[in-house]
Amino acid sequence: MSIRGLLLGLAPLAGVATLGGVAWWRSHDVGPVERGARLAATRGCLSCHGGAGRLADPEGDRGIGGVPAFTHDDVTSYSKSRDEIREWILDGGPRRLRDEASGEEPVLRMPAWRDRLSPAEVEHLVAYVAAVSDFDPVPEWVAAGRETAGRLGCFACHGPQGRGDTPNPGSLKGHIPSWSGADFKELARDDAEIREWVRDGSPKRLRDSRLAVFFLRRQAIRMPAYGDRVTEEELARIVAYIGWLRGATPPGH
Repeated sequence: MSIRGLLLGLAPLAGVATLGGVAWWRSHDVGPVERGARLAATRGCLSCHGGAGRLADPEGDRGIGGVPAFTHDDVTSYSKSRDEIREWILDGGPRRLRDEASGEEPVLRMPAWRDRLSPAEVEHLVAYVAAVSDFDPVPEWVAAGRETAGRLGCFACHGPQGRGDTPNPGSLKGHIPSWSGADFKELARDDAEIREWVRDGSPKRLRDSRLAVFFLRRQAIRMPAYGDRVTEEELARIVAYIGWLRGATPPGH
């Protein structure tokens, strides 16, 4: 075979490898909450627990057919810790409740997924349920920031608690980076740039970059510019909350 023929034969393989590499690069920073959300959707969890795990039935605030939804009240009623959320997934219920069980078995029972999920997949589902249900307590010094972010609609795009990696066609990574994610620092290098994102819809550093502008304009979901609709106090609260998600400690510590 000639060199030209060899190169022509390898070209499709190189294209596949390139596409695979881009796909990996765009997805490898997706965090556990988003991975758990995707698992919940593909493994049938939402068929019983409802859309996003929080779809109420017409007669109350529970999931379909009386199955608990992933709301704070429901999850904390049935799970006292993340370990118990994990037991629900692995064994169909925590040992504490299985030991106390009496009477007629429910028609709709939680299936045991122990032999059907990898350890990593289990942890992703635990992270998703904990995030979407606001299961974990938030320190008092950032609670106002989470409330402010929720009121302003931030979690609709940034995911539950700001920990999601919501798909965003046309964007550089293919998703909206979560505030706690590895790639958030690429978009907001410091607190000042977080403020610019909220106030102006993007930081000046990215608006001055031709490549960044290409993706900012091309992406389907764009960050709104809140301008004067957000106060300095609200900005400070959001910045503090994001800082806590990223490992910051309370002021003075």
